[in-house]
Amino acid sequence: MTRPSLHRRRPRAYASLRRGACLAFAWAIFGVSVLPATLALAPAVPDQSGLGAWLQPVQGWYRRYVPAVEELRPLAPAPLPWQGAWYDVDRNYGRFERWFADHLGLRDLMIRGKNELDYRLFRSSSRVYYGRDRELYGRNLSDNELPATEALLATPAGQQAVALGVRRFAQRLRQQGITMVLIPPMEKQYFTRERLPFFAPRLPADSHFMALYRRLQADPQLHMIDVWGLLQARQGQFPIFYHQDFHWTDLMAHTVAAETTNLIARLEGMPLRWRHPLHYRYQPFDGVEARFSARLNAGELVSEPVLTPDWPTRHHQTSYDAAATGLEFETDTLDDPALLPATCMYGNSFSDGMLRAGLTEHYRKFVKLDRKMALPPVPALVAGRCRYLIVQILDIQADRWQSLTH
Repeated sequence: MTRPSLHRRRPRAYASLRRGACLAFAWAIFGVSVLPATLALAPAVPDQSGLGAWLQPVQGWYRRYVPAVEELRPLAPAPLPWQGAWYDVDRNYGRFERWFADHLGLRDLMIRGKNELDYRLFRSSSRVYYGRDRELYGRNLSDNELPATEALLATPAGQQAVALGVRRFAQRLRQQGITMVLIPPMEKQYFTRERLPFFAPRLPADSHFMALYRRLQADPQLHMIDVWGLLQARQGQFPIFYHQDFHWTDLMAHTVAAETTNLIARLEGMPLRWRHPLHYRYQPFDGVEARFSARLNAGELVSEPVLTPDWPTRHHQTSYDAAATGLEFETDTLDDPALLPATCMYGNSFSDGMLRAGLTEHYRKFVKLDRKMALPPVPALVAGRCRYLIVQILDIQADRWQSLTH
């Protein structure tokens, strides 16, 4: 019996090896695709279904290690139900494609991995500026929002239009028996300019917003909190802005809340003054910019000062659907003549720190307005509700300042 030659055996061995390699590659592609598909489908499957009972734990395990990336836009919703006629495939496929692109499994991991690589290799990011002393600055805020306000106020005529608009707004409130107290915070770039990276945009100390600020401050018809002066005075006493967040610290919010309350008390001719002491501690803090930088090390937090609320709480709050009512919450009314009269507040997340400092406890009644509503409808909403209206508008809110010019 003759043995097959080596020449005849090799083609069979190579063919078998090629088939094995192709099969292994196909299984590898399948394996790599299973997890992304599972994570993409998990949120769309009802929890009560058998498939949902299996998929949801997988989604939960993934989210424990890879938090969702914070976006500047809403993600595309699931392409359900079918739109149009049964044959209208193009429109529905486009919806599916947008949903799939936004919800592809491992998308958050890939984004965070890319951001971590940019940080480790280049100390750069498409989302934030990395400054000295672990300082973070949002790129959208620095590149778009602050310049928008500067463009609005770029001319003396633009500044004059906004200043007159603020005065008209205060006069309209005064006609209803309401006194406005204006709080215009500015961004930390004014106070941490030396910590910005060399390629980041910088605001000059004499920016167009600061020119408006001085104009408003000099208007005798306005009651305005000197935020700039308070920030300058507190530097060195405690951190006035968070390192990895664009907000002022709650310690600074406490200071502004106290100044606001004391001003209203003086306007009322009442002896009441701010009652809550400034007690705080340091603890790990998950800042807005730190979350938005979307790095892999989501658990690497910086210690920041946090208020210790050691004062009694007398008010009870009722929360509302802000979009439907124009109100975020209102408190009950306390029958205590030593407290300040009913007061409303219009402000965004900077005002939240003032509320955490216990602002409401100095007033008989307190009403918080919807932060998303425009300013022009506010006087009609607060008519008959309060004697004072605290209005907090940031330097980055160009749309709010512009709305007062109409």
